[in-house]
Amino acid sequence: MMKKRYRAALGVFSAVLGACGVSEHRPQGSGGSSGSMTGGAGTGGAGTGGSSAVPSAGDGGAAGKRTGRGGTGQTASGGTSGGAGSPEGGAGETDPSACSPGIPATSQLPRMKNAAYDNVIRDLLGVSTLASAEGQKPSDLLYPDSGGALTADAWRLYQGTASTIAHEVITGSKKAQFLSCDPTAPDCFSDTIKSFGRKAFRRPLTETEVASFLRLTNAPSPGTPDEVAEAILYTFLASPSFIMLPELGADREDDAIKLTSYEVATRLSFLLWNSVPDGALNDAADNGELESKAQILAQTQRMLNDTRAQAMFTAFGRAYLAVAAGSHWLTGADHDSTAFPKFTPAAVAPLLGEVDAFFQDVTFNGGSFRDLFLSDVGFVNRDTAALYGLDPAQFGSDFTRVQLDANQRPGVLTRAGFLSTFSHYTSSAPVLRGAFISIRVLGLDPGPPPPPPSQLPPPSDAYTTERDLVAALTAPAQCAGCHAYLDPPGFVLEHYDAVGSWQDMDPRGGAIDGTADVLLSGDPPTPTTISSPLELMTALAGSESAQRHFAEQLVAYASGRAPNAMDACTVDKLAQNVKTDGYAVRDLFADYTQADSFRLRSVGEAP
Repeated sequence: MMKKRYRAALGVFSAVLGACGVSEHRPQGSGGSSGSMTGGAGTGGAGTGGSSAVPSAGDGGAAGKRTGRGGTGQTASGGTSGGAGSPEGGAGETDPSACSPGIPATSQLPRMKNAAYDNVIRDLLGVSTLASAEGQKPSDLLYPDSGGALTADAWRLYQGTASTIAHEVITGSKKAQFLSCDPTAPDCFSDTIKSFGRKAFRRPLTETEVASFLRLTNAPSPGTPDEVAEAILYTFLASPSFIMLPELGADREDDAIKLTSYEVATRLSFLLWNSVPDGALNDAADNGELESKAQILAQTQRMLNDTRAQAMFTAFGRAYLAVAAGSHWLTGADHDSTAFPKFTPAAVAPLLGEVDAFFQDVTFNGGSFRDLFLSDVGFVNRDTAALYGLDPAQFGSDFTRVQLDANQRPGVLTRAGFLSTFSHYTSSAPVLRGAFISIRVLGLDPGPPPPPPSQLPPPSDAYTTERDLVAALTAPAQCAGCHAYLDPPGFVLEHYDAVGSWQDMDPRGGAIDGTADVLLSGDPPTPTTISSPLELMTALAGSESAQRHFAEQLVAYASGRAPNAMDACTVDKLAQNVKTDGYAVRDLFADYTQADSFRLRSVGEAP
């Protein structure tokens, strides 16, 4: 069986390319990208274990099979409270794509991620930046996101940040966000503790907790009312009940812990809004109206219609496209401005921003999986317009929503943001582009790279197209099997130059040949002749492998877990929905919340 994987390590692609002599074609000392590409950093992570179908050398098919060893997964970047801190990928012969019913083990006490911390402080106290910290965000004062136990340094920074926030709030213009009553009134502090605590702890405080906070008001020398208020707010922000997102449950169901309505509300709010529940969700939890799947679905659909969900769609888009620190997305957008005068350093940030805007536009507005690969909607500004053949003078610094050529620009992978990133300094990079599509989008595994060939690579000036050069570089028998997967999708995209502009002639002087036999789906995958970017994107949109892999990455993002056999049951159900014409990507999140694993938790070794 063809095992579907996505690579989590940066070294996978550089090893594959280096083994066959494929590297950056750029002048020494020019800086920029390294020629490696990330396959999955920043998403739910994946083990690289299990067997994978690999074509035998030179046959262009997928006859041989190899068995790989298990690997370690990456922590998901999603804002959900449901995931383990640092899940591990599958090992040995375990196949995370084969459904095995059950509830995956999750962390009992996940910590709030830093991005969520900023949102929570903003929503609770109206604070987005800290004047006493030179305008930094609150999370800039915290330890970077990490799994595992809370270190002493991380705890110290939580305390220091809580102190800074509390002082600025009580002594500044945001005081009423916390203390809206006269502190000299008999019940002011008691009411504040209960009302603010309900929002900050995402549940009502116990009588013992209220009494503990009130001790700050009746100490022998409590200080001024403002000092007492500051001490109370600091204590809230430095409390583990605020920093952590506990999932202790109250009852059991089918040998699993059933989350309380308050814990379900927390999962929903941190998944969809990456922040605390709003008033409507808190009311639902208080009234026990998050017990059934139907009740959860109703709240989910309400929250997905709120503009606060837009950030989640952008975050998931980055996870799906493997946009993460150290990834090729953030290291590869450097090009020879003499050879490509349409490209300037000012375009780098907008090129990534246009991809974010595209993904958010499609998903938040009810677009389907097919729309991600076929929509001609673009987001252009004055720094990127020329790359699309548009007049920069007609645009400003902000993005303008435009309709692009539907034949030349179908979907996110024909945007200059992707194409210019997965390119070399002075040329296109069909292997990088093709590897991203084969491994990241389709979830295919060409197997581990072979040792490098003994013969020297051919001289690059002997070829009139980049395609011919790459084909020669990857022709050795030990390279051909893997590159039967990796190269063809990239060859189809050779109509785009290094900066993402359309080209009919290669800079080397030859005519572009954009026809290739692409391995899309099947067990083993069978080649499909593709002759244009539009044909390729149409094929990807209809590929069962791409559809299932999309659903798998959504579950990994939402749960914070690496793909595993228990979550595979949920993936299978969602993948069936993705196949349905017109099914909205946003509905995948709603349907994900209907899985038993969303409202139940299992204790044990995380998958």
